[in-house]
Amino acid sequence: HGVAVAPDGNVWVNIYGGYGRMEILTSGDTVHYKGIYVLDPATGAHVSFSPIEILTFPDGTSDSLTAESANSGGGRGIEIDGDGNILSSHYKTLYKINYMTGEGMAMWEGAGTLTEAVADDNGNVFVSYVLAGELPCVVLDADLNYVGIAIDTVGHINRALEVTPDGEDLYIGSTWNGHGVTHWNSTVPGVLAHEFVDTFAVGYDIDACWDEIGSAMGSDSAYIAWCDEDTTFAETALWASSLDFSPDGDLLVGALTAGWGGPLGGVYWLFDMEDTDEPFAIVGNWHDWEGTGEGVTDGPRGAAWDADGDLYLADFYSNGVYLYTSDYSSVSDDPKSVIASEYVLKQNYPNPFNPNTKIEFKIPANEHVNVNVYNLEGRLVKTLINQNMMSGQHVVEWNGTNQFGAKVSSGMYIYQLKTNATVLNRTMTFIK
Repeated sequence: HGVAVAPDGNVWVNIYGGYGRMEILTSGDTVHYKGIYVLDPATGAHVSFSPIEILTFPDGTSDSLTAESANSGGGRGIEIDGDGNILSSHYKTLYKINYMTGEGMAMWEGAGTLTEAVADDNGNVFVSYVLAGELPCVVLDADLNYVGIAIDTVGHINRALEVTPDGEDLYIGSTWNGHGVTHWNSTVPGVLAHEFVDTFAVGYDIDACWDEIGSAMGSDSAYIAWCDEDTTFAETALWASSLDFSPDGDLLVGALTAGWGGPLGGVYWLFDMEDTDEPFAIVGNWHDWEGTGEGVTDGPRGAAWDADGDLYLADFYSNGVYLYTSDYSSVSDDPKSVIASEYVLKQNYPNPFNPNTKIEFKIPANEHVNVNVYNLEGRLVKTLINQNMMSGQHVVEWNGTNQFGAKVSSGMYIYQLKTNATVLNRTMTFIK
């Protein structure tokens, strides 16, 4: 139910589903621990104090993380604070944990199931409730003492928060009839409440088709936006079940599976905070439960970057964390077809083009294929194909729109054929 990377590089994983170690107490009762995993990224092994099943505090008290607990139980989200220490939500209880020792530093108990907690650089900690129809988002201090109300009533179901380093801008996700991401602002965070600013992560005129999504929960098929369209959604909002700022300050919005969340679901979308009208990239891959894909983002529950810029994505449905590293490929200006081991990517036709162009390619084996369009900055514009395909010749058409259905600007774009065996790129020019 979340992932965080501590300053020492260790990967912290917050567990919701399943059981860990079972223990029969002297009273005869049985408990099932739902510990926090702390993993060495070099080996994948637990560090010396992992898994954390019982938290001990400086005053000598302790608290157990068990499925049977009325207050802790399974994880609900995990983040780091400004000092690199861990904020881990477990049912009604938020814990602050020393990232170097795994020992408890503080705890706070709320009135219901908590969201993840986030912290600004001033020591303010913000946390809300999953069932927040009539509940607030509260502010705590660095020791998890109650300070006050950030948002009086959130007004909907939600799991995710994010806050800017200065604490002034607070972002709230939404799920189960999600409506995108809401933006709130306070000129004096921790003193003055945050006021509503706007809502984003809502798409209009989205082309989609009915296709398999391979979700581990919910529908096996749904309307999705990465194949030949046969239906247009006038409006569809992201069910934003995770929110995380990248090292560059962009907001990574994890949208719940298309089986429930609409055709833009099951994807991590990246938003430039200077212009949130539409996302500029997709991070990770769509869920492929049969293992033919390269990653899982169908049930997003959090993202974290290490010092090298590698990305960890937490997925709820597969109960896993997936690691993504940078992948660079060259772009060919050769006017002939690009060929690699019988893979062929031909020049699009017509080129330049308006409104449509066709991209022809050949693959020598049955395999999973991605065909994407990027701008010259390397940001994803649109995914044209993300599915298993038969060997042979194929043609896909691009109509000059981005992922949200809006027409792109005139200029040069990169189109890419990617399989497990090769990556081929070419350029094309769209004119208005």
